[in-house]
Amino acid sequence: MASLAARMQRPVVRLIGRRLAAATTGERMRRVIGRANALLAPCPGVTTAPVEIGGRGGLRVVPKAKPTPERAMLMFHGGGYVFGSPRMYRPLAGRIARAADAAVHLPSYRLAPEHPHPAAVDDGLDAYRAMLEQVPPERLVVGGDSAGGGLSVAVLQAAGREGLPMPAGLVLLSPWLDLTGDGASHTTNADSEILILPESVERASRFYRGEIAADDPAVSPLFGELAGLPPTLVQVSCNELLYSDSESFAERAAAVGVDVELRTVPDLWHVWHLMAPIVPEARASIAEIGEFIRGHTAR
Repeated sequence: MASLAARMQRPVVRLIGRRLAAATTGERMRRVIGRANALLAPCPGVTTAPVEIGGRGGLRVVPKAKPTPERAMLMFHGGGYVFGSPRMYRPLAGRIARAADAAVHLPSYRLAPEHPHPAAVDDGLDAYRAMLEQVPPERLVVGGDSAGGGLSVAVLQAAGREGLPMPAGLVLLSPWLDLTGDGASHTTNADSEILILPESVERASRFYRGEIAADDPAVSPLFGELAGLPPTLVQVSCNELLYSDSESFAERAAAVGVDVELRTVPDLWHVWHLMAPIVPEARASIAEIGEFIRGHTAR
């Protein structure tokens, strides 16, 4: 059973989910999330600075206790490829930075529907190339939540095709990896997910992929080449609409030799991590992320 704090947050999360599902344009979806952003508590103990990452703006978040950490994370924000921003993700990035003793780099990338695929992947690959110029791959972890998780996998698949080195690890939080909506959890968890409802997922899929088929690996990296990906941590709630994305990814990745850890939690919603420090499960998950990053970037 979820904690009392998590259960108390469910009405708020459910309201955001319903308003997001009712938003019929990208701009309206951004307005809904912009209002909800005010609920995200800032993270103390970190320093945030604007930076350029791969030719686009972004943020660098570092712990004040370790202002020049020797490890880094390239973190792609979520938002269905339609909304979200580095600014919105500063609190989560700060908490991961503290947990991992790492500098977390939050790049911006172009959003749909104004900029459908491949804009996000192109921008993400530029950001990854830029990070490799600053940080040795063995000290770098890539990751993200929701669409940011899908983008992380897509970027590393593109990097692999170019012969670029893989990072030390990959962190996926409630990743969106399959844009078809055919996963079993889209049926089994239709009533238990409260944030990302089917209407929102279907709309964001159309906005992002344009004329590309939903099962094309270009937009659904679950169906692309997974062999060669670095050690991967996947965190997902058993109650999520997108649970099948994580489950299928873990099975497919393990089958081709990827060292993948699938960590599930019960009775929570999509990307519960954003509710730290209110929700204790979020704090525990972030601590696990920090341990994973430290363990895979140790000299």
